[in-house]
Amino acid sequence: MDPPPFVDLHLHAEGLGLADLETLAFFGLKAAVTCSGSAGDLHKHWDDLVTVQTRRLQAAGIRPLVALGVHPSSIPWHGVDDLLTRLPHYFDDPRVVALGELGLQEGGAREEEILARQLQLAVDLRRPVLLRTPATEKVSRTRRLLSIVRESRLSPDQVLVDHVIAETFAVVHACGHWSGFSMQPEALGPTMAATLLSKHGAERIVLTGDIGEGASDLLALPRAAEALRRAGLSTELIHRALYEGPLAFLGQS
Repeated sequence: MDPPPFVDLHLHAEGLGLADLETLAFFGLKAAVTCSGSAGDLHKHWDDLVTVQTRRLQAAGIRPLVALGVHPSSIPWHGVDDLLTRLPHYFDDPRVVALGELGLQEGGAREEEILARQLQLAVDLRRPVLLRTPATEKVSRTRRLLSIVRESRLSPDQVLVDHVIAETFAVVHACGHWSGFSMQPEALGPTMAATLLSKHGAERIVLTGDIGEGASDLLALPRAAEALRRAGLSTELIHRALYEGPLAFLGQS
């Protein structure tokens, strides 16, 4: 029996070997968004994602998609205006589908300004945005992050807030945004995901793998699918959370 298909909206392909990518494809990964992360030379990093990493994903049998942006932990002290001027041109490539990962790390005026400028860019380009909330002071920084998003003209359903936890889900969901639950062991995990999916359904809820950047469980999403099945969730609900929902958020078929 073939494994259930899934799409991962949060993957760092550069941190995975070809054997890892082939393993993910074997276990059902059909498409993946490889996201900008923390990198010293962002221009070089972006070029690598849209050339080398898309080829590697495709070679493994995974549909390559890309999210680009200035991560809050990688804002350079010089040249950020040049980066933001270059960024829109990458979206001429149809595989570049979203801005991300964006968000707040330590907070402060500089991070908020760069975030607001990229949200405006998302409005202009009519592209969705992948936001990440930090591990520290998550509740307060999530609220501030959502406040900045609200001040932009970005449609709420064009925003995915990843690394949502039980304490932040209600406010993210109430704002009309997509909630991303990381399935890594130190994050929300499949047990809480099963509880929230049982209560709310899969409307604007997706599960993400968050692999390739640091130590992580390569098969977090396939394991989550099995855990959700054992918890009694229907095949249709699991399919929406792992496959249909992620594609719908991206506006992909």
